[in-house]
Amino acid sequence: MYILECFPERKTNLVITAVSAAMGIFHVYTAFFGVLTALWQRSIHLTFGFLICYLTVVGGASLKREKIFPLIAAGASLFCLGHFIVNFQAMILRFGEPDALDLAVGTMLIVLVLDFARRSVGNILPGIAVVFLLYAVAGPYLPGMLWHRGYDVTRIIYQISLSTEGIFGTPLGVSASYVFIFVLFGAFLEITGAGQFYIDFAVKAVGGSAGGPAKAAVVASSLFGSVSGSAVANVAGTGAVTIPLMRSIGYRPEFAAAVEAVASTGGQIMPPLMGAAAFIMAEILAVPYYKVALGALIPALIFYGTVFTMVHCRAKVLGLSGAARDSLPPMKTLLREQGIFFIPLLVLIYFMIIAQYSVMKAAVYSLLATVLVGFFKKRMGWRDILGAFESGARVSLVVIASTACAGIIVAVMNLTGLGMKFSSLVLAAGGNSLLLVLIMIMLASLLLGMGLPTTPAYLILAVLGAPTLVKLGVEPLAAHLFVFYFGCMSMITPPVGLAVYAASCIAEADFWKTSKHALLLALPAFLVPYMFVFHPSLVGLGDMVSVLSAAASGLLGAVILGAGLSGWYFGKVSLPERGVLCAAGILLILPGWLSNAAGILPALAVWVFRKKLKI
Repeated sequence: MYILECFPERKTNLVITAVSAAMGIFHVYTAFFGVLTALWQRSIHLTFGFLICYLTVVGGASLKREKIFPLIAAGASLFCLGHFIVNFQAMILRFGEPDALDLAVGTMLIVLVLDFARRSVGNILPGIAVVFLLYAVAGPYLPGMLWHRGYDVTRIIYQISLSTEGIFGTPLGVSASYVFIFVLFGAFLEITGAGQFYIDFAVKAVGGSAGGPAKAAVVASSLFGSVSGSAVANVAGTGAVTIPLMRSIGYRPEFAAAVEAVASTGGQIMPPLMGAAAFIMAEILAVPYYKVALGALIPALIFYGTVFTMVHCRAKVLGLSGAARDSLPPMKTLLREQGIFFIPLLVLIYFMIIAQYSVMKAAVYSLLATVLVGFFKKRMGWRDILGAFESGARVSLVVIASTACAGIIVAVMNLTGLGMKFSSLVLAAGGNSLLLVLIMIMLASLLLGMGLPTTPAYLILAVLGAPTLVKLGVEPLAAHLFVFYFGCMSMITPPVGLAVYAASCIAEADFWKTSKHALLLALPAFLVPYMFVFHPSLVGLGDMVSVLSAAASGLLGAVILGAGLSGWYFGKVSLPERGVLCAAGILLILPGWLSNAAGILPALAVWVFRKKLKI
């Protein structure tokens, strides 16, 4: 029992801080100087996640017996890591034929990953992983398309936890190489106060116009969410400021919460950072990350353009004013005093897109720029740096647990050929109709996303759904973005809608009423993915002229669609006029001169009609 007494809460917190700092330093070093061998880099990354998770449980346990299993699990994770490091060469020589110790370590890892995911993500993802494990064993006894020839336990353990095809596969590799360094970057931005600056900038930029606080929520969420890459974190970070502001000028609690939830969800699809799933997408597609970010840019602008327009029009319909201008300091003062906080994002964009450095090096330079800004503004000391390391490590647990556990699912799908069977089943059910297949995959993405974070939801559908779309001739980038978008939209889709739930709690609003408003505001997000599947120029594929024209017409269409949905177009409009404007907006979002002309003419006709009658 002596070892249990060595871990009181205060000492445990110090150990967690030390482990977090070591984790941060390790990832910064490998990001700049080059990652280690895949199995080493990923196993060290996973072990850091294990240690912080279980040490956190130990620190929060009030009874000694509650500390026993977490300490054993932490020790077991260190043992597994030691095995991979010490016996690495021997394991390579035993390729495909693990010995007893290898199998024991592999089994321990599977159990640890399932428990780690349960504690960090919830029961649904590890529950799905357990079902897949049972499927790997029971396949020979199943009927129809579920049947497979079966594999012995040794083969299953090797595939899942002793190779780079399962737990240590590409998803965890992306987390270990790219994602953590960006999570750390976001943590340092928060410590310096940059996150609050983005909120203040948005409030002061548009807060004084009609419905200003709601517009500020949209702008702030696009800026903050672009860094955080998490809808719920975005709601928590910006909603505490913007929701009370929206309510103060007359927005109902449900609408205020819906604006924040939708705007925060859009942060996951807004470049330059789009969350862990976008980095995994780049790795799967074998393209530079900036190409994924550029591909997502036009749909993200259409999304936010529509939401911004609807917020403005709703304020006009209700006769709402902006925030009191005397409460808003001059923009020049804000930029002079805090505009330096834009530097880290500009550094990131320069090194990642213009200089075309590796994603990891671009992140390191941005991180260093953030630290320098923090010291310059005298908002960061050594304790703050340690706090940022710890914050980044804790935030990363969800991603590490999700990618490791999703690796179990992916390994079983690859081993049993379930992915190919799913594609055949979907194609057969959809009758090779692309539209029907898109609807089926959309529903699957929304369903998975209701119970899972965006990253594992995308991972599963990237293996199951995206290849099906590619078989039907869809561009790979468009296919993966389609799956990704609907995984993100599950954050506002009832009955779960985690972003809506978080926002409604802050606003003290009814969840279902908030969900109704959120779905209306996010309507373009449910339409645009279909459009860019059929017209890839919306995701930057094609010649420059077609891409730029798609962007221009898409943004104009977003504004007109938002006006039609809200009922304000140079004044209040009737229901038939709203229908015409919505149709015109959708036609303008569709690329192509014919559809654009078909969209602009009715929009102009409504404007001329209203002006002539002086409505």
